[in-house]
Amino acid sequence: MFLHIVAFDIPYPDNYGGVIVIYNQLRALHARGVKVILHCYQYGDRVPGPEISRYCHEVYYYRRSRSVIWQFSPLPFIMQTRRDYSLLRRLKRDNYPILFEGMHTSGFIWKRSLRKRQKLVRMHNVEWQYYESLSRLTPVTEPLKKAYFFVESIKLQRTEPLVVLHADELIAISSGDLDYFREMKANVHLIPPFHGNDRVESQAGRGDFVLFHGKLSVPDNELAAIWLVEEVFSSDLGIPFIIAGMNPTDRLKEVVASRQHIRLVENPDEQEMNHLVSSAHINLLIANQSAGIKLKLVNALFNGRFCLVNDAMVSGSGLAKLCYVRNSAAAIRQTIEALVNAPFEQSRIDERRLVLETAYSNTENANKLISLIRN
Repeated sequence: MFLHIVAFDIPYPDNYGGVIVIYNQLRALHARGVKVILHCYQYGDRVPGPEISRYCHEVYYYRRSRSVIWQFSPLPFIMQTRRDYSLLRRLKRDNYPILFEGMHTSGFIWKRSLRKRQKLVRMHNVEWQYYESLSRLTPVTEPLKKAYFFVESIKLQRTEPLVVLHADELIAISSGDLDYFREMKANVHLIPPFHGNDRVESQAGRGDFVLFHGKLSVPDNELAAIWLVEEVFSSDLGIPFIIAGMNPTDRLKEVVASRQHIRLVENPDEQEMNHLVSSAHINLLIANQSAGIKLKLVNALFNGRFCLVNDAMVSGSGLAKLCYVRNSAAAIRQTIEALVNAPFEQSRIDERRLVLETAYSNTENANKLISLIRN
């Protein structure tokens, strides 16, 4: 079986949400014998490397032009800057099915030359809602960024029905997204995100700190971390609090610096981050918007002990029953105090295995994807 996959970025190293999904999807499909022809866009500091080729039949790279002139396109910037016609020419060379990863990559889906091809689109979230929330969370001190996110959300909302219309199959990543897209199309399927875990590796017993982690330059994560520092850990709860992640902002560094019981771990490598997640007594994960499924929650449940989250973090994931779900600062503080001396028990690990190693099994979800493909 052959399958074209069009990725919005080079999916390795797999160090942020979207590319984690794509990279581990490649691994899972390769294990099932699917010959993937991967097309991906190169920009920023990500470069081609041999790791991806291990799981693909062919790999093609395209330069993404991010010229400001594309801001004036009627199409969303994230789509217009990926409309490389050499991609279209390559797709037309055969009749294999095409999987577009996100609206980012689907700028050719309505082309007449692809009309007879099977076209699948994985919606990583409801993209216009995600950009609307980015605009809302961006501070007024960054007016250009705030305006860009707002305009992009409008363009995405206007373009979304066109993508949905021309997709033969839509793949939703969460139950909330499934309900949203089924209002527009019958052929919508739920396949949870692929990830880097094969089995639950959580350790029983106790850890000696609480951990919040994420890409700290992202407004949602920055705001969540600052809120936890100022509202939850404003006083010492009897257990250290660690914030870890990529590129923390100056504002976050300043807020943390004055608290002796809080430590900031900047830009940990994969090994250190995995150690922090597995060693923590509580993985405290808070979000301000509920788009898609948070892979850091999936990873924490596979590898960590207690998970304390808010509603936005578990929305549409089916994972709330494996977590403590609290929303107010007072409720979060009380739960931390209650869990500080409680051991994480084997029965909780067994419960996680029943849920995660079925609904979030990469093998099972690869089989679901393969069943949708006509070849």
